[in-house]
Amino acid sequence: MNLNVNQAVWVAAAVMTYELIKNDGATTTDEIALVQAEIQKRAQKLTSDNVESARISQHFNADHPKKIHNYLRQISGNKRRISYIGEFDGIKEKPEFEAFQEQSFITLVTGDKITIKELIDFHRNEYRLLFENQQLTEAEVDFIKIISHLEAYANERYKNPMSVQGNERDVYLAIRESGGAAVTELHKLANYFSRKYGLKNIGKSKWLSGGYDVVRRYLWNQLKYEEYEHVLTSVSIFAEKIGEDVQFRISVELDEKNAKEADYDQHHKILKKPRIEAPEYCYYIKTNNGSGNEISYETAEEAYKKVKEGTYKKVQLVYVLTHDQIQQQLLTNDQIYKKFDEAFRNLLTYYNLVVGKIKYMKTDVGEASLYEKNIVLYGPPGTGKTYYTVIYAVAIIENTTLEKLRAEPYEEVLSRYTVYKKEGQVAFTTFHQSFGYEEFIEGIKPVLDDEVSDQVRYKIEPGIFKQLCEQAQQLEISSLIPNQSFSTDTRIWKVSLGRRENVQTKRDCFENNYIRIGWDDLGANIADETEFPNTSVKKIISDFYDEMSIGDIVLSLGDQKHIDAIGIIKGEPEWLEQVDYYKRSRKVEWIAKDIWEDVYKSNQQTNLTLATVYELKKINREEINQLILRYAENKRDDLEIEENKKKYVFIIDEINRGNISKILGELITLIEPTKRLGAPEQMKVQLPYSKSEFGVPQNVYIIGTMNTADRSIALMDTALRRRFRFIEMMPNLQVLEGINVEGIDIQKMVDTINKRIEVLFDREHTIGHAYFLNLKKEPTMANLAGIFENAIIPLLQEYFYEDYSKIQLILGDNAKANNLKFILDTPVQMDNIFKAIPDVDLPESKYCIQKSAFQDSQSYIGIYE
Repeated sequence: MNLNVNQAVWVAAAVMTYELIKNDGATTTDEIALVQAEIQKRAQKLTSDNVESARISQHFNADHPKKIHNYLRQISGNKRRISYIGEFDGIKEKPEFEAFQEQSFITLVTGDKITIKELIDFHRNEYRLLFENQQLTEAEVDFIKIISHLEAYANERYKNPMSVQGNERDVYLAIRESGGAAVTELHKLANYFSRKYGLKNIGKSKWLSGGYDVVRRYLWNQLKYEEYEHVLTSVSIFAEKIGEDVQFRISVELDEKNAKEADYDQHHKILKKPRIEAPEYCYYIKTNNGSGNEISYETAEEAYKKVKEGTYKKVQLVYVLTHDQIQQQLLTNDQIYKKFDEAFRNLLTYYNLVVGKIKYMKTDVGEASLYEKNIVLYGPPGTGKTYYTVIYAVAIIENTTLEKLRAEPYEEVLSRYTVYKKEGQVAFTTFHQSFGYEEFIEGIKPVLDDEVSDQVRYKIEPGIFKQLCEQAQQLEISSLIPNQSFSTDTRIWKVSLGRRENVQTKRDCFENNYIRIGWDDLGANIADETEFPNTSVKKIISDFYDEMSIGDIVLSLGDQKHIDAIGIIKGEPEWLEQVDYYKRSRKVEWIAKDIWEDVYKSNQQTNLTLATVYELKKINREEINQLILRYAENKRDDLEIEENKKKYVFIIDEINRGNISKILGELITLIEPTKRLGAPEQMKVQLPYSKSEFGVPQNVYIIGTMNTADRSIALMDTALRRRFRFIEMMPNLQVLEGINVEGIDIQKMVDTINKRIEVLFDREHTIGHAYFLNLKKEPTMANLAGIFENAIIPLLQEYFYEDYSKIQLILGDNAKANNLKFILDTPVQMDNIFKAIPDVDLPESKYCIQKSAFQDSQSYIGIYE
């Protein structure tokens, strides 16, 4: 075997590490330390080129200022360890190998053989997990030395021991020894975090004041990413004495000495992410009116608001562990370290937000909602059910109370509702007898191939509810680059980057952040008259140019079951003149490269095909999202990738008018809160047309409305009743208070009508207040007459099946003068109608609607007086 020097050094270090862990059971950093000379010696056996010592000590040493590659980490002196894959997010962590090289065997000291590919897999998985699980440990930090020093000497006067004699010299020598030991221990902790998390330890703390005459009350180590050293925010480790108490503090700190307004704005990006809900984490607040730090446990949103208002000048997120807590909890040195490591890792995500190094934010538990997942607003007609769906939808999305929104002008709430609807967070439909599963979940729909062809083909189209659920599962992808935005309706595409034997194309795509496809002979510009070799090529080109959108996800084909890269489309199609072939391209931000992820099960146990570009419609979006989030957590770029925490609302008006079994199908089970995605009893079903798996996300809320005059709640589908929370909405006559039309007390009139309806029919058929609200703006007789003639009378006719005697009782016409009756009854003159009196029961009176009564105020007053 003849490798190049880069390959030889990495393989040598990888093999030596493999042997130490597998053969010797190494579990600590010291035990996996590799001597530089031994790496050089093993590497030289693998290459005919000269392996220079400087390459190992400098070029391949990630901790050296002259580093070129990140293959090795420095432990101490001439000791190194190999970087684990992922430690630098895939950036120059290992050399590239050709496929035939990966299958080459390396002989171990035991005589066993291992392929280079197996070595790579070991370092990508088992070796990396040793660090992630913290099985590899550093030498212990003696925290008691730090505590003892601060307790004994913080704020004490100090002199150079050489300037004094006798016992006084001994005292100052003891102070010097104690201070030196304390800063060494804290520096040791900072160095460990520096190596583990890829940061630079800015320098060793000093234990003396600037005048060298007072012992400092605090020790401080500052850590930053080397490339962001100019940013004034850091993750800092403090050991300090506050009053008589000693504490450790890890802080996302802003150095104010040279800070300008832009530095404060950048630092306060920490408030984009909610504060960690634990008593050890709090904000240190510096107000514009004060000098000291105030401790606050308020929300990030509240703190950010006060920063913008000018109340707060600086907010720092801190973790605190006091000496008293250490003693009360009987914490060992190792337990203290583990607490610090967890805290440092947590706070690092906030620092990453500030510098833009890692944009992915994810909280384990989203904001708890104030509302049930499935709600039905039911009641008589005119009680504002549809009106209130707007308020409920906005309340759910903003996670606020109904009372708060009711206090706002309805126009403002409606305006926000319209925005949410436009952005896809609200969907609205009305059930009816013809509405079915195909419109709600998915169905097969006919489509024309193009505008000029009569050729019809059939396509599986998602229904309105499935579309909302898919959008609720989309990852939130945004850019920190101005004027760059991404589609919220992302799709997942499979792409083949060159032929299998042509790895150069794929490597070029990975290194230059784009995807490339061919058919260069068709030219740079695709037009309607372009002649394609066949319909398959036409479909691929059409998808690449017209269907792919910025923000869509691309998965690079590894083989039939695996993908080797994940990316996000960042640009429109371009023609690359500088390459010889595969000139059609799109810019891509690679989330992960050189991976090997099995997506066979996620793709409904379907192999990936060789077609260059096609949409993965069957693939399980939830599983792909989790895959992306896993890799995005350590992604360092200008993208922000988040789990979708937005709330989505689906409104179904007249839910009881549809055939529930026909429309919802298997969804009737999936909408249960305990059966939704992410719940302990989550369920998915395979849809009948697309054969894809489907489940209902936790962030989707369903609001239905039901007119009880149309159907009683008791007659509702039992399965539907069990899965929804029913909220009754009866007439609210308080809103009619004060409405007076020519002496008519509208509130009293409607109240009287409803009391009579409850007696003669039932409470579910009372008349809602909404019919009369327009009278607030226009309290005229003409307006009231229109309401009665066009709405109230027809409604009562429907309720009582044109039994006009009961309608008269409802309106008080039975006790009015004839000229005031809405329903006028007159005796039937049998002699004038029939030639002889028929031998059947005939009504004694006939009824008609007296339109003149609608214009007389006494007709209305007579209802309740």
